Amino acid sequence: MSLTQAESVRRSFREFVCRHCGTDPASVILETTLIRNGSYCGRRFSLSGYSIIWFIDEQQVKLFGRDGGLIRSMSTAEFCDVAPTISIASPIRRAA
Repeated sequence: MSLTQAESVRRSFREFVCRHCGTDPASVILETTLIRNGSYCGRRFSLSGYSIIWFIDEQQVKLFGRDGGLIRSMSTAEFCDVAPTISIASPIRRAA
């Protein structure tokens, strides 16, 4: 793969948001570095109200909707393969 894993996650997230929101593909993604116990552990990407948290060590991505609810949790590889086709019709419900 010619893209780094971070570039693949970023690109897949942009494709997902553009598909669901009609967001301009040139829009800037807000990117935050995540630190846990003083060590780098992942990144958070946000665009048009959607966000993902990518946990590097666990190789997991959690996709959150505009309301902050978890839409889907999956492996990084799966997210990069299916992100543009993910349905947002039925987000995962949070426990009360």
